[in-house]
Amino acid sequence: MAIEKPIFCLPVDLGTIATGNERTETPAVHLNHHESIGLVWRTNGNSNMWARGQFAASQALSMCSLINANAQAGTTVRLRLGTSQAEVDGGSAPYDSGAVTFISPAETTDSGLYSSFQQFDEIEATWWRIDIGNHTGDFEAASLILGKAVQSSRFYDRGWELGTSDLGSIDISRWGVDIETDGIILNTVSFKLSWVSEAEFVSSFRQIMLRAKRKPVWLLFNPEAVAGRQAHFYFGRFGQAPFAQSVRKPGTFAMEFSMQSVI
Repeated sequence: MAIEKPIFCLPVDLGTIATGNERTETPAVHLNHHESIGLVWRTNGNSNMWARGQFAASQALSMCSLINANAQAGTTVRLRLGTSQAEVDGGSAPYDSGAVTFISPAETTDSGLYSSFQQFDEIEATWWRIDIGNHTGDFEAASLILGKAVQSSRFYDRGWELGTSDLGSIDISRWGVDIETDGIILNTVSFKLSWVSEAEFVSSFRQIMLRAKRKPVWLLFNPEAVAGRQAHFYFGRFGQAPFAQSVRKPGTFAMEFSMQSVI
């Protein structure tokens, strides 16, 4: 397999949410709090682990990702999309992924948290449902990302960067004592797309540019389906709002992206 081009997604509002299993302090509605990664859906045991929602209006969808989940090697996730509750609750949904392995490809992470990824042909839907299976104990996930997958037509330039941003701080007192202020450490990614066509910019990246400063964006930097893909999931805001810069070739733009990720 070869390295693949980045995929972006602006999460849609999940609408009205119901579930078969939740704890009072960690309800399934937290899956829709994309701006607050610390709010999670956590079940009470491993029975009836499903969540279902109705969008306020029909949505065009082509991808799904559950992020920061305590998935296990055998955990599965099933996504159904349709135009009625009956379709997504039964076996006649226009889109039904079936039960697929959550951690795919198989790997382990130091944090013990994982993100799933499903991409499919674009479909209009007003209802969605996810079912979790083959999981031991409580299941937990931070956010459910549904939306349109936007994949760049060309690769990023040389010089892309992966790093961290420490929201805490440490100083040394005049007596040589460390003075530490706690804070999380965010993953960061920076890259440049130098050959974005005007048509691609208008149809895809313009919406990302308009929303990316205040709204979080989902990014899979390298979708290549091999072990190690978990390190390429990002979800957060861009430190500097992306902008399109004209280049020598008419009708072509360069765009720079620099994200601070909460996963």
